[in-house]
Amino acid sequence: MEKKDPKKFLKRKARLCSTEAALVSIVIHVLLLISAGSIVAVRWLTKPPAEFAGEEIDRPKLERRKLQMPVSVKNMQKKSRRPQIKSRMTAVVPSNFSLGALPQINLGQGYQRQQYNIGLGDVSGLGFAMPKVNFFGAKAKGEKIVFVVHFGPATINDGGGGEDKPDDEPKGTPFSRMTGLAIRNRLADIVNSLPGHTLFNVACYWAGDTDAIHPQLMLATRENKKMVMDWMESVNPLEGDYDHNFVWKNAESRIDRAKKNWPTRVDNLPFYSIKWAYPYVVPPEKEKEYAPTAPNGIMHWGRGVSWAILEQKADTIFVLTTNYIDGWRTGTKEEGNLTEYQPAKMADALEAMCLRTYGMNKKKWPTINVVVLAKAGKDPDTAYKVLNDQFGKIWRTFKSDGSVIEDIKDFMTQDERELYNEYRRTAR
Repeated sequence: MEKKDPKKFLKRKARLCSTEAALVSIVIHVLLLISAGSIVAVRWLTKPPAEFAGEEIDRPKLERRKLQMPVSVKNMQKKSRRPQIKSRMTAVVPSNFSLGALPQINLGQGYQRQQYNIGLGDVSGLGFAMPKVNFFGAKAKGEKIVFVVHFGPATINDGGGGEDKPDDEPKGTPFSRMTGLAIRNRLADIVNSLPGHTLFNVACYWAGDTDAIHPQLMLATRENKKMVMDWMESVNPLEGDYDHNFVWKNAESRIDRAKKNWPTRVDNLPFYSIKWAYPYVVPPEKEKEYAPTAPNGIMHWGRGVSWAILEQKADTIFVLTTNYIDGWRTGTKEEGNLTEYQPAKMADALEAMCLRTYGMNKKKWPTINVVVLAKAGKDPDTAYKVLNDQFGKIWRTFKSDGSVIEDIKDFMTQDERELYNEYRRTAR
């Protein structure tokens, strides 16, 4: 009988035990992985859907103070019930966005040099709340908001007109100028309420003038909001002997030169005008492209909207006006050859601009929301006809909203109404 070597036997035994231990360890680890995976799968499958809830924030209310004379626009900028801005909570969802060309943005003071480009695409896809703006009854939501507001004589003169009055007659009184003051104060309320991530800009217009506060969209920072207040604080003051914001006097030649070289800033304007201006006209080659049959070109509110589309690439545009004017009307009543306005052709011109600026996807085109100010003391039916019969083609084409300010007192604060009534008693 062959004798076994003890050393070889022990080595074989140890090797066998190690193999068995390894197999047992592998089996245990496999079982643990299966158990852990089952638990994770069950929890994932039974996970309740995410719910988002908005948090109510108590915002401080400004204490109303009695207005003191003389009145300045800055002291009249108080919170009022209308118009208002509402923001809603939006769920963060996966968003496919492209880093396309976006406008330059001003991030604060020193805005002439501190200009940046960002590539965030659709900011709402990143969880920001999209502001919903109610501007004198016209409602829209957006993230690149432009206000095109009438600062001309029709907003400060008795009866809403007055530009044809004789030179020796005043074209505005403190009483009639209260309308323009209320418009500016409500615009200030809206701007001050914009969320900080909003991009915005403001331009004033009348007839052949469109003047912006800044060449590019600005972030709604505290500094930029204050800049808007400073820019329009001196516009059409209640007291004083003057005509209206757009009578440039000795600044007219500088304004005209700046119109030919956008963007050029013009300072040192008359005491009753905006503090500075970036005058804008649609470049002749673009005017020929978009409105080749308009004898008078693109003017009045249309020039302001063109600026908002071509230069700002806004997604939401608000227009405040007193009437409809376009570049297709010619002739005079006196000569009996006055032609009709052409809203359809103006809408076609704006569509052509949007096609070139935003592309064929109309969901990316802006809304053009129109507010018509009824003439003081007149039947508002005329204003509704302007909104529906003339501007209707515009705001319906762009799936937008429209409203009429029947009585500006409806949008005044209590202090403003008291001052309004005081001036009315004095005017009688």
